[in-house]
Amino acid sequence: METPRHVRATDSSRSFGTGIYGNSVVHYESTDNEPELSAEQVKAAYNAAVREDQAAQDKLETQKNADAFIEVHKEFIDNTANAHLLLNQMNTMFGEGLHTIEHFEQAYEYLRTKTNFLKLDAKEVEKQRSAAARQRYADARAVEANRITNLSEAELEALPLEEIRRLDAVERQKQMRRIAEEGGW
Repeated sequence: METPRHVRATDSSRSFGTGIYGNSVVHYESTDNEPELSAEQVKAAYNAAVREDQAAQDKLETQKNADAFIEVHKEFIDNTANAHLLLNQMNTMFGEGLHTIEHFEQAYEYLRTKTNFLKLDAKEVEKQRSAAARQRYADARAVEANRITNLSEAELEALPLEEIRRLDAVERQKQMRRIAEEGGW
């Protein structure tokens, strides 16, 4: 049974064009009923749009800074709870908006030293603690070595004999270590 032509030709049942490349019909609403905006209202709407756009840009830039922070801090576990803690701390310390890498560092340092809320990778924390201890030891040894070798003749004359003997033993030990590292005599 075929549909009568007068029913097929109405706007509600008629299809314009064929397939995805067919013509489309756009019904525009009348702008006669819309109220006119004052200059202040237009300015306020513009400023609100600018603030909203700036907030979106700040959010994207903050996310990039967060990615950089997480890449450097391998001990920081990237999960929702840690993210909320860090963001809330930064908002408390610096206000809402764009957060720089320095903001991340300061908020992280505060949370890590003053609270026990952050979840951190224990193995990575231990590895970093061990590396810091080794570096501290090496720095202390270097300072002592520089102190010994940089004494003037007058300073050496003023030292007690026991201190000179100790400095001589340290210097010989360094020489022996250097010779051993180079492969022996």
